[in-house]
Amino acid sequence: MMSQEPQTELLKAAAAGERRAQMALYQLCYPVLISSARRYYHNTDEQMTVVNNAFVKVIQYLGNYETGRFLSWVKRIISNEIIDEYRRNKRYHELYKFDAPVEERGGSDFQTDAIFTHEQLQQMLLCLSEPARLVFNLFAIEGYSHKEIANMLGVTEETSKWHTKMARKKLRELIEKSHEAARQQSVG
Repeated sequence: MMSQEPQTELLKAAAAGERRAQMALYQLCYPVLISSARRYYHNTDEQMTVVNNAFVKVIQYLGNYETGRFLSWVKRIISNEIIDEYRRNKRYHELYKFDAPVEERGGSDFQTDAIFTHEQLQQMLLCLSEPARLVFNLFAIEGYSHKEIANMLGVTEETSKWHTKMARKKLRELIEKSHEAARQQSVG
């Protein structure tokens, strides 16, 4: 079994166009790529499109990779590919039109003691609107700041904050529905 980080020889061979090395690298990168894609897209075809486009960029830019955490570098590439895909979407500008100030609340306003499976959380994320899902994933899961998200998407920080707030509100509603359904099952 291959280690988490690829060997330098594998990266050199993949960059040189050796198909076996590229396939081995794809198999190493695939779990990271598909995990990110599933957080953003419902449709398997869309997931695979963004995974394959991101992997092409991994191969294309292997010469730019410097030693360090390879899979973190791959995550950055797929995040950028997902953002680029949203920018190519014709509805992009219609989806991101909120520029009013957003009230900040102190501390975390989104906490739950519930335990959900990965699949359940994935489904909840996919219930969000496209822009809310994109911004929430970039902020809460990928760890970007609102300023960074605003720069990446060409929107204001307030827009990023608003979409995060709306995503949290929707997720809170979904969690409450899940709690209610669980209570109904335990009673009935």
